Amino acid sequence: MLPFAAGATNAIALLALRHGGVTHLTGISTEAAIGIGTADVWLLLHALAIMGLFTLGCAVSAWVIRSERWARGAASVAVLGSEAALLALAAHTLDANSTIGTCLCSLAIGLQNGASSLVTGAVLRTSHLTGMFTDLGIALGQRLRGAAYDPRRAGICVVVIGTFIAGGACGAVLFGPWSGRALWLPVFVVLAMTALTGLRLLPRQGRNPPAA
Repeated sequence: MLPFAAGATNAIALLALRHGGVTHLTGISTEAAIGIGTADVWLLLHALAIMGLFTLGCAVSAWVIRSERWARGAASVAVLGSEAALLALAAHTLDANSTIGTCLCSLAIGLQNGASSLVTGAVLRTSHLTGMFTDLGIALGQRLRGAAYDPRRAGICVVVIGTFIAGGACGAVLFGPWSGRALWLPVFVVLAMTALTGLRLLPRQGRNPPAA
């Protein structure tokens, strides 16, 4: 569900600005390079803001989440809740100021991607698909030549790719009638994941307190 939320957020931010995105930094880095090469100061500053805030979100996740790999703790709930709050703020801001709105989106997705990378030991990143397509292509090539491959990893790649694209499609559909308020879609998705993560911690309370 987190790739779904990221796909929706990226599509809405892209439609609001008509260029770039907020969930992956390859395209944004290219925008920065174009800004330098064409002396487009606004484009360069926008790209630097998106890159900086995404990185800041990842850094905050790393500072907050200190549990072992695959161990969901209270800190993960706090990070996801903060992401939902930032996206809700962006939903109220995007129409009035698309630059500030997309910057809030970038910070939120940085929190999400940092958290998912930390919890899974960098096995799963939920904000971009280059690695997923790479791993899926490798698995396909190995399968075609009869070599051993990891079907579970290939299945994860298909799920992440599919949900990200589905989220982007839903975000694009909702952007037409709702504009920036379409960000409430990823807000509710992230809130649901926050609640589910918190509920999974409840049975361990009183016996093994969740890691920070």
